[in-house]
Amino acid sequence: MTNFLLPLPLRWAVPADSGYDFYTLFYVLAFALNLVLLVWEGHRRNYPMRTWLVLLACTTLTFILGTKLLALSGPEWSALLSTGQWPDSEARTVLGGALAGTLTLLALRRSFGFSWHVFDAFTLPMCAALAVQCVGCVLTGCCFGEPTAGSWGLTYAPHTLPYVWQAYRGLIPVGAAQSLPVHPTQLYSLALCAAVATVLLLTRHRAWPGGSRRLLHLGLLLTGRFLIEFWRDPAGEQVGAALHTHGGMALKQVQWALLLLAPLALGGWGWLLHRARLAALPPEQIPGPNPGRNLLAVAALLALTAWLGPFALTLPEILVVKTLLLTVVVLESGALLLGAADATRPARVALPLGLACVVLVLTSQAPADSAQSDNSAYFSFTPGVVAGRYDEDVSYTPSGGCSGSGGTPVRAGYYHRYQAIGGDFAYTRPSRHTPGRTTYGIGIWSGREYVNAQPLLPGGPFLTANANDGPRYPLFDVNPYIERDRLRSGGFGYGLRVGLHVGELAHLAPESALPELRRVSIQPDVKLWLGQRSTLFVQADYGNGPLGLGNATGRLALGSGLGSDWNRSVLGGVALARHTPGSAMGFLSASFPLGATGLWLEPYGATNFSRHRQAVLRLQYRLKTSK
Repeated sequence: MTNFLLPLPLRWAVPADSGYDFYTLFYVLAFALNLVLLVWEGHRRNYPMRTWLVLLACTTLTFILGTKLLALSGPEWSALLSTGQWPDSEARTVLGGALAGTLTLLALRRSFGFSWHVFDAFTLPMCAALAVQCVGCVLTGCCFGEPTAGSWGLTYAPHTLPYVWQAYRGLIPVGAAQSLPVHPTQLYSLALCAAVATVLLLTRHRAWPGGSRRLLHLGLLLTGRFLIEFWRDPAGEQVGAALHTHGGMALKQVQWALLLLAPLALGGWGWLLHRARLAALPPEQIPGPNPGRNLLAVAALLALTAWLGPFALTLPEILVVKTLLLTVVVLESGALLLGAADATRPARVALPLGLACVVLVLTSQAPADSAQSDNSAYFSFTPGVVAGRYDEDVSYTPSGGCSGSGGTPVRAGYYHRYQAIGGDFAYTRPSRHTPGRTTYGIGIWSGREYVNAQPLLPGGPFLTANANDGPRYPLFDVNPYIERDRLRSGGFGYGLRVGLHVGELAHLAPESALPELRRVSIQPDVKLWLGQRSTLFVQADYGNGPLGLGNATGRLALGSGLGSDWNRSVLGGVALARHTPGSAMGFLSASFPLGATGLWLEPYGATNFSRHRQAVLRLQYRLKTSK
């Protein structure tokens, strides 16, 4: 029997571990890659980022739902319509997701102000995401092919789907070492995605009408899927696996549908190109920002996810959807807050902050239990906004006269105002040997800084000027870091954070030099705390997280966990930053959970009660993993 299972030594054995969920891992990776590429594509096309993220949130949610709805059986549809309860089914098909996502774009494109070109933005990211997901399908064994005698076949271990089906059909005995070799249809699909992406890249510089690349993309993918179905085992097909015969030709139900859809997509692509030869192509339309519309869309998504109930979305899908919704809410909050000029009006941010408080409640997923977070690993996503202003009083000596000798020393005041939006993504796991935790994270922040330089009278007061009157400079920060916290017997502990800020972090005037600004491209991120974490500890840090951007700040403070080691904390002390006159500010910060939502609020404020101040507002969501 062993010789029957392995007729050729060249066949590939998939090292599938039935106890490990490869599918979920690559499902999350595929979604993450798709969203990152879509955000970059929107940036490349100069789409307003807040509007673009709202559209991505809408299409992502409907894509997820579409993959499941099309895979439901007749009885499951009846149960869903009659009871309103989502069936407990893990079946899904990407065809349903593509259909739902396309219909969502058709419905929202015009109301959000996009032209038909927005459809083309989704093509290459989808190819890349599908290719990643195919790797997960290979390792899991789903979407498998029919048995093959070719040397390229894949064999699977016991308890995998191909093995179970072959044992059920009597093709292999129960207890066999592995399955019969099957066609690697998942790899065929991966090669198809790569081929379609290559075609799109090779034609990217051609002047085609908006939406035509999406039609070409869909047409090629559907055609390739039609051909791959000839080698795909019906047991590995989630929808339309039954054979139907029409005109003497027997095909699967899904193939009959593809036989209709693929020519329609390719025909539409050809028709658009033919039509473009007869008329001038209109330019791509770039939508304008509309915070009210964006927040209404977020509210609609919240209502939809609340109506779906607790079993409609899996854990990774919840992570994707909540990340998008939180990002949109925080971005709109930041836009309204930072747009409020000097006087912050609470009414401007009440709606978005209120939505943020219910995002995680209405998406109906059990968060990381705050009572168990000390000994559970979790992912955290922390979007936020940072803003501040400060002054620099700089003396310099200009060159004087034809001889080039130094002139009279001159004082200049540089008035800075900065604002940025971004966030952190981190993974925290408990320590194996002693109470504590280790966090690996990366922060990304982007914003702008206004700098207005004004000459000062010798010995005169520091004048008042508006930084908004000066030129605008970009801010961008990538902040990787590692943080280790440990507790000893009796509760005494310590923690150390080490990281870097890399990018355009600030635009500073050099001391006692000519008044040209210099860019800061790298700064350290360090933190050290010592003491009884739950009761009282001392902390010193520099450039901690968002405080490394705009006006890098060092702090010396006392803090307390208010009876908890990691669940909450309050911190207050002195903040030292680059501003004159004087360089010290008082500050107060906190971190505390908002009930059982899995949401932590992290406010920070620092000021010298004059012209120098900083403010940070962050919302952290923790998603617990298995212990």
